Amino acid sequence: MPATVIDCHTHAYPQELSADPLAWTSIHDEAHWAKLVAPSDRPSIQDWATPERMLADMDAAGIDQAVLLGWYWEHAATCCWHNQTIADWVKTAPDRFIGFAAIHPGEALGQQLEAAAELGLRGVGELHHGVQGFNARSEGWLELADWCSKNNWPVNLHVTGTIGRQHPDAVATPHDEIIALAESAPELSLVLAHWGGDLLLHPPETGPIDLPQNVYFDCSASPLLHSADVFEQAFKRAGPDKLLFGSDYPLRLFPRHQKQADFRHYLDYIKRDTTLDAKTLEALMGENFKRLLN
Repeated sequence: MPATVIDCHTHAYPQELSADPLAWTSIHDEAHWAKLVAPSDRPSIQDWATPERMLADMDAAGIDQAVLLGWYWEHAATCCWHNQTIADWVKTAPDRFIGFAAIHPGEALGQQLEAAAELGLRGVGELHHGVQGFNARSEGWLELADWCSKNNWPVNLHVTGTIGRQHPDAVATPHDEIIALAESAPELSLVLAHWGGDLLLHPPETGPIDLPQNVYFDCSASPLLHSADVFEQAFKRAGPDKLLFGSDYPLRLFPRHQKQADFRHYLDYIKRDTTLDAKTLEALMGENFKRLLN
């Protein structure tokens, strides 16, 4: 593995939520979360971690730093509650954890962003315009994008895939809407999660997609969605400077082989099953994100 490995897409969840997800979401009216992490018709691939366990998993896999993302909650109050947990985790290991804020773009936005900054957070995400109800013309989105651009805060945006394996409870994020969000804020560094919902992966006969210069792509949850050759396809379409390593920890990306989430399985998979050369791995695993954050 390269000298520096930064996972730009992980999640830190409050213990109150992980103890009983269904009960918590019922009380706090966060129904979409419940569908994703506690489905009634199949085993959940969601795992949970404490700061101590996550650091131990990072050490075991050689992960130097990890971005702790929030979630695309349906209420601003939930976002603020979650951000305190993220900030608390960062305090336990400020040289290892980088905190991003859960934000709802439609409610008391300025207060949410300022409060997140006071907590020491350094970006926003994960957002979901389909779940949180905003678009490229929404006042809240434009205010958030302007604030983040001026403060050099990257924004991580969930993008739902259109090809590959599908999550049965996913909410669609059409590609034209994602492009419109990026083009509405050209100074904003926008990280599109999950390969940009396979924005990079359509076959050549569909024609080239004109990608805005301010977008980056993370490879979070990729083994759940695609075969390993997705890495080579994505590098061909996006170029060497636009791809970022992300895992979606603590999801179990290899549920047949993992009893609990870790980082090691994914790193071994990239090393074993892709053909990325050393220079490309260096860019993917840390150098691109270091440049993006600085």
